[in-house]
Amino acid sequence: MNPSVEALENQYFLLRSSLGTLIAQGATAQQVEELRAQIARSRNNYWTAINNKLDEQDPEVKSLVSQLNTEQLSLNATIDHLGNVAKILDAITKAVDIGSQIVSKVVAL
Repeated sequence: MNPSVEALENQYFLLRSSLGTLIAQGATAQQVEELRAQIARSRNNYWTAINNKLDEQDPEVKSLVSQLNTEQLSLNATIDHLGNVAKILDAITKAVDIGSQIVSKVVAL
């Protein structure tokens, strides 16, 4: 699997699996909807990467994948040590934004 697709897949599955955790942590209805929207964006990024070609040698793609992997580690730690749901949602949004930047680099066929 290509590094970009793998990073986007990891993000999508992490976010999807964290929904119940954040609900149990007391996320408000608005926060749950925001998380669901970010999960949908993450899923779309993942499927875009699967269904299209990314230039894995492009320095910008490599940099974005590296950033996403770093954010992923931070996000894992943030979710594992639940605290402020709003801060978790901010971290999720930042990570999904990086994923969106990756798929914006899809090579036109």
